[in-house]
Amino acid sequence: MLVAVTGSAPAWRTALGELPIVRGGRWAVGGSASLALHGLPVDPRDLDLLVDHVAAAELAGGLRGAVVSDEARWDRGDVRAVRRVLAVVHGVEVEILEGVEAVGPTGDAVVATPDLDHVDRIIVSGRRIPVLPLPAMQVLFDATGNRERAAMVAKVLGAARDC
Repeated sequence: MLVAVTGSAPAWRTALGELPIVRGGRWAVGGSASLALHGLPVDPRDLDLLVDHVAAAELAGGLRGAVVSDEARWDRGDVRAVRRVLAVVHGVEVEILEGVEAVGPTGDAVVATPDLDHVDRIIVSGRRIPVLPLPAMQVLFDATGNRERAAMVAKVLGAARDC
């Protein structure tokens, strides 16, 4: 799917448009920014980028002056990653997550990194930005216990099937 996003740009969208161009790796926008780019009524405060090893290196290198931290084996409890790079671009936190997985209550991985070869392409600031598809986002929200967001996505997906 290819979609164009227009209108005034909030800070997160400006930051997204100014990310370094990734030439060799695979990556995609996830989290609330993914929902917003798909047209859902959310107001992202940050950018979550799911990446492979090559894209992590390219993005972190391109954002060198904006990187606040670069952690191996990062764990938030419900989500963990092999590597997490945190950068701040236009006042927006950009989380670059490599080898990310959703974690269940017993500490086991319940959902691995979504397939970065199957993404939607959404035009932002004249660039084709890879974005996780809504079905992948629904699985991630369900796995991390974010029932409100999972229900929001399910409603949109159900409406799309009914058309």
